[in-house]
Amino acid sequence: MLDHPDDERFEAYLKQFRPLVPDLLPVHQTQPAPRRHFGRTIRLAGWVAAMVMLAVAGLRMLNHQRAESSPAAKAELLASTPLTVQRANVLLATAPSYKALMNELTFPPQSSPVPKNKQSALAVLSKEKIKL
Repeated sequence: MLDHPDDERFEAYLKQFRPLVPDLLPVHQTQPAPRRHFGRTIRLAGWVAAMVMLAVAGLRMLNHQRAESSPAAKAELLASTPLTVQRANVLLATAPSYKALMNELTFPPQSSPVPKNKQSALAVLSKEKIKL
């Protein structure tokens, strides 16, 4: 190969360059990012939800037992006010069974007997004979 004078000049030119030491990067005081405790938060939320459900179930069971133990209060509730949707829901929630509640609603306990000088409308209608 033939050396060209331009190649030698170019090589000498390149040899005069020296790498420079770069400046240090500016370092600011940084604090580590706070760790996210997502898994711990989810477990805690699940634990709280489970405790709330257990507490609600326990209170409902206690309320149901208390309602079953006082038939006088139930008879008073049946006779005291007219049947509304809200009262029907309360009665269904506290009744031991649907059939028992229907029997109580159909045949409520006699709160007051008919006085001697008056007649019951139900007794008068039951005596009437209708021919079809």
